[in-house]
Amino acid sequence: MVSKKDSILIGLLTIFIVTPAVMSLIAYLITGNPSLRPLGITFERLIEAGQINDKSAIIALVEIGTEAESASPQSEYKAALEITFSRLETDVQVQFRTIKGSRAVNITYIVGESRIGPFPANRAAEGVIAATEAARMVVAQRQAIILEETRREEYRRGFWYRILE
Repeated sequence: MVSKKDSILIGLLTIFIVTPAVMSLIAYLITGNPSLRPLGITFERLIEAGQINDKSAIIALVEIGTEAESASPQSEYKAALEITFSRLETDVQVQFRTIKGSRAVNITYIVGESRIGPFPANRAAEGVIAATEAARMVVAQRQAIILEETRREEYRRGFWYRILE
């Protein structure tokens, strides 16, 4: 049999675990803000809410080692990558990371869930076409998802859906 002390402890734990999730869900239902939805934040929902700018599907991560001898300034890497991708009619977001104790300069292209690379700086162009094609596939997939959701929403408003439901 459960003692009174144990039942109070279980009740308090339940309250402290469930209450934040319930409050977050209520706030989401009231505001429609997807960042308040518990365990339900998706990239697409944040874009729809305008909280993330989906200007660039490609992120070029430039990792520069602290001991790299031939490293150019960050502005040169950024300009070179932006010019390269602009010629392919694609936007790129360039981010930099410093790697302690490394002599290498590597560039990794991140497109959605895919990582293309890392490529040494002198071979960075090898991943540009692959990153551009991957970005186009990601954009096409997002558009297909939105189109399918729209189709399903129209179907739910239709006559036969109401009859058969």
